[in-house]
Amino acid sequence: MKCPLRKLLLRSDRRPEGGTPKFEGDETMFTTTKIALSVAVILGAASAALAQDRGLPILDIQKVCRQDDRAVRSLFSDVSQDYFNNCMDDEHKAREQLLKDWATFSTLAKGGCVRPKEYLVGYVEWLTCLEITRDVIKMRKDNGSEASNVDGRRRCPIVQVGEDGAIKSVVAC
Repeated sequence: MKCPLRKLLLRSDRRPEGGTPKFEGDETMFTTTKIALSVAVILGAASAALAQDRGLPILDIQKVCRQDDRAVRSLFSDVSQDYFNNCMDDEHKAREQLLKDWATFSTLAKGGCVRPKEYLVGYVEWLTCLEITRDVIKMRKDNGSEASNVDGRRRCPIVQVGEDGAIKSVVAC
């Protein structure tokens, strides 16, 4: 079966000397597509950052604790009757701590940890993730690229980090 597009592409009046076939509006379409993709990427990144800076999302912790209670009871037969109440207390404490420390967590950490649509969400999980991420960012800043082993030799790979703790580059030794 012959391809009608191939016949069109092979026509000599559509091809500059020694080049690929040209069609009217090619440059405009390419430029427009490039601009549209750039705008989409910028808006996507900006909206993700703004979403994380709006504040701590509100969860239905009773629902979260009921789901946890059911899951634990289905796995273990000897669960105490206070599991639900303990869960509620833990979630309340974690939420209070998150509200207190919310401004100290980086947007990078919030974007990676606080995801209300993920399975088994909860303030305890978010707080733990944010604290671990904050500590890793601090360790990266403190150690930087000059980290060395106990014997004084340079560790490999060498990791360069930005002000926010994000990895900028990695040099394999």
